[in-house]
Amino acid sequence: MLLLAALALLPLPQDWPHFGGPTRDNRAPATGSSYQWGEEGPKVLWRADTGPGFGGAAIVGDEVFLLDCELGESELLRVFDLAGGAEKWSLAYEAKGRVGFPGTRCVPSVTADAVYTSGAFGAATCFDRATQAIRWESHLVEVYAGEDPGFGFSCSPLVLGDVVVYAPLGSDVGLVALDKKTGEEVWVTEGIGLSHSSPTLLTFDGREQLLVLTTEVQPTGQDLAAPMSIVSVDPKDGTVAWKHTLTLTRLPVPWPVVVDAERLFVTGGYRGGSTLLRLNKKDKKGAEVAFEELFHIERGAQIHLPVLHQEHLYLIVNENANDPRPRRAEGGLLCLGLDGKERWRTGAEPYFGRGNLLLAGEHLLIQDGHDGTLSVVKTNPKAFERIATAKLFPASGERDGQMWAPMALSGKRLVLRSQEELLCVEL
Repeated sequence: MLLLAALALLPLPQDWPHFGGPTRDNRAPATGSSYQWGEEGPKVLWRADTGPGFGGAAIVGDEVFLLDCELGESELLRVFDLAGGAEKWSLAYEAKGRVGFPGTRCVPSVTADAVYTSGAFGAATCFDRATQAIRWESHLVEVYAGEDPGFGFSCSPLVLGDVVVYAPLGSDVGLVALDKKTGEEVWVTEGIGLSHSSPTLLTFDGREQLLVLTTEVQPTGQDLAAPMSIVSVDPKDGTVAWKHTLTLTRLPVPWPVVVDAERLFVTGGYRGGSTLLRLNKKDKKGAEVAFEELFHIERGAQIHLPVLHQEHLYLIVNENANDPRPRRAEGGLLCLGLDGKERWRTGAEPYFGRGNLLLAGEHLLIQDGHDGTLSVVKTNPKAFERIATAKLFPASGERDGQMWAPMALSGKRLVLRSQEELLCVEL
């Protein structure tokens, strides 16, 4: 009976219940679509106006969850019907002020009875799905002396068993685990640095551990290649298990990609590049680790997580440095072998901006970061193979529409966000 009860609380295979999807690696089962939708594109099921933001949606069952904002005044959880887009309910809390690149950042974490969000100014909130009220709330700045890492609090909350993990990233408290029912503190870590990279539970070196990328200083300027640390935290009690420092970027956003039990792939923008590391030494207690650098390349993904498929990494290697038109040939979608060799790269055509991608079966679904165009690309290490494309958003008139929010996929229904609306299509 206990097993059946536990299984009942697990997300359905088609759910996208938190940042990164069901397995937190931007991967989902095949949609069953042939993607042969013609010039008219896939069927648009609904659109909803939103405020600005960079946080994507979560999907559980027949509901879509989005943390939105009324700019300068409040942040609000909005819940939509997945099939038709009707707004079922919403609830706001005060969030006055502005951050660089205004709007919300987090993807909500949704369980059977609650929704957990992290606001751009440090609000940590639990919404009760049944009562449609705030069950508890805390504040990462007021309670834990959290520090804005440069562009607002950007880490999405992570539900682990009976706790939910937030990232104050203050000098004394790095991560905090709160009881998901009451909001009471369960554990805190020591200070671990600043980050825009969400802490993520990953299985590495034969055990589950929270991995987060951090830096010691706030970002300044454009060329931010600098010391960055991979920090491993014990999810049971918040103990920092190990810390490895390497040169990458002072503005980490994507979290590490676990290749296997011994290899981690890390990437970043601002000329930080990408590195594949292999664990090759640790003491008997596992408190100290050493990594061997298998390769480093100069190209990196500034915002979104690469996906690993059949011994190849697919990542959009666009960033501030190559976004001007004369330099776009340096970027694009990259297929990278685990030997560090480039299999192919699209360069300026198609460029994809600082868009996002997810893997559905054998296909990459990519939202262009400039204008929101949806592309479907067959995973093929021999050549770039785009099989479908669709313009889903009206022209904004901007050179870069900053459509950087991650997508969410449930079955054949794909939810995308621009700076002005939330959109659901039937693939």
